[in-house]
Amino acid sequence: MESNGVEASQILGELESLKADKLRIERRISVLEDQLRRLSANDQTSLNFVVRDAPLSNGRSSSGHGLSPDDIHRYSRHLLLSSFGIKGQANLLKSSILVIGAGGLGSPALLYLAASGVGRIGIVDHDVVELNNLQRQMVCAEVEEDGEAEVLHERSCTVLG
Repeated sequence: MESNGVEASQILGELESLKADKLRIERRISVLEDQLRRLSANDQTSLNFVVRDAPLSNGRSSSGHGLSPDDIHRYSRHLLLSSFGIKGQANLLKSSILVIGAGGLGSPALLYLAASGVGRIGIVDHDVVELNNLQRQMVCAEVEEDGEAEVLHERSCTVLG
């Protein structure tokens, strides 16, 4: 019976030790998060300074990764992904994609591809865009000109990318 008491006290001792470690780790995490927040506030300024060192004529930088300050700001969430990062975004900006069909599935795909930073997007769609199929043509819009409704292909993908 005594061995059970020794085991229980060892377990309780280890449990208390782990709780103390957990508290210490949580405090350290809090300190590091505060430091990261402070660095993030200053980080945009330092990134812009470094990237502006050698701008190219196309607005890209020659600092190795080829991203302009606007690219860094726009795609900052992508750049934070360890599996994607700066190299992945730079490759995406140089990539070309062909989307076949700009209807119900192609239209949202085009918007997401453009927003993610794909460099060049080609579209093949033989459908005639009319008022009666506009509900599935997300990259088009209806406009009224001189009292008559017309279908207008928006430049939404260009605006996004």
